Amino acid sequence: MMRILIIVTFALAALWGGYWVVGRMAVEKQGVAFLEQLSDNGWQVGYESLETHGFPSRFDTTVTGLDLTDPSGTYGWQTPIFQILALSYQPHKIIAVWPEDQRLMIAGRTISVSSERLRASASVTLGTAPALDTVTAEVGAVALQSDAGWAASSDRGLLALRPASDTHQTYDAYFDTHGLVLPLELRERLDPAGSMPAAINLAKFDSTLTFDRPLDTAALAGSGPILTTMGYRDVRLVWGDMVLAMSGNLDIDADGQLSGKLQLAVTGWDQMVSLGVNAGLIHPADEATWRSVGASLAQGANTVDVPLTVDRGQVWLGMFPIASLPAF
Repeated sequence: MMRILIIVTFALAALWGGYWVVGRMAVEKQGVAFLEQLSDNGWQVGYESLETHGFPSRFDTTVTGLDLTDPSGTYGWQTPIFQILALSYQPHKIIAVWPEDQRLMIAGRTISVSSERLRASASVTLGTAPALDTVTAEVGAVALQSDAGWAASSDRGLLALRPASDTHQTYDAYFDTHGLVLPLELRERLDPAGSMPAAINLAKFDSTLTFDRPLDTAALAGSGPILTTMGYRDVRLVWGDMVLAMSGNLDIDADGQLSGKLQLAVTGWDQMVSLGVNAGLIHPADEATWRSVGASLAQGANTVDVPLTVDRGQVWLGMFPIASLPAF
């Protein structure tokens, strides 16, 4: 009996070892094929090595010296190392790990990114046309430094995406960042008197996103799914004593125009008007009108709570047009 157990154990170990070797070769082949496909599509692709390790229980793929630039030369990404980690018995669930320092290229400018514990986990469904299932990305402190001279930072951030229906067409989407410090030039433009804190306490986006088809491999192979509806459960900006909160629902038509209903609540509405004027969203000649309307709606309170209607990109407060939204 002991001999049989030993033989069976060695046989299973050999089978598992063979599975891991074949799996490692497949993972590396897919990684190289993906980079080659980018190159065939006009991307500039450079990397030093692509290797998979982790025997016997993991497929840990590491790419070093990665340098990507899109076909237009507008966007790029350079990183000394990037890792995609997966358990060998759950290859449809991965963890992506970024280094502490990397560089982004946007419109000819280089942005140096320093971050703490930037990583993401993602999973896809099992089947002939795998669909995106869940995504969660977390980061600690982040600092951005542009070669244009500006700098920005945040204390921490979270991004999450999960299906809200079995069709994988509607997703719950969540994002927040704490301690967001905008570039100095932008802060001075928005708040020339320096009356607001340097850091935005919280920027939060809690919503549902609906697409015209599932986010699966069949859709991604074509032109890609189109966003058709955005439902806002809680969009919130907290900056000092000023709080902007929004909920509602917007549909996107074939021309990318937005239509729907929104509920807007602003605490510290007088500060919001000042920021709108400084940002160029409100013409200085209209500032008095905005303050008069705000005072009328607030009725002596510090909070204004109003319903808004959006009709093909035009935002209405009752019968009065107050803003225009760009096509999506």
